[in-house]
Amino acid sequence: MLTCKEASLLASKKLDKRLTLRERIDFLLHTAMCKLCRYYARDMKILHKMMQKIANSESTLLPESTKLSKQSCDRIKQALDKALHATETTNS
Repeated sequence: MLTCKEASLLASKKLDKRLTLRERIDFLLHTAMCKLCRYYARDMKILHKMMQKIANSESTLLPESTKLSKQSCDRIKQALDKALHATETTNS
């Protein structure tokens, strides 16, 4: 059985990647019994959709001068992927 911390990591991972069959089963079992994690996953999904909608819109809330460079975005993505991969490795 997953802990709430592990379930929250899977809820976040699920937004961008397809979970393995084992991860999906574990996540479904945990959220079937844990109302807080179920609400957390729902809220994360809503927030993710809102952020995607903002990112895809033509208008921007920030001026160009405050946006991150492509290199900075790539570095952040690599660091997040590395951290997520390290978490997956320790949970396996």
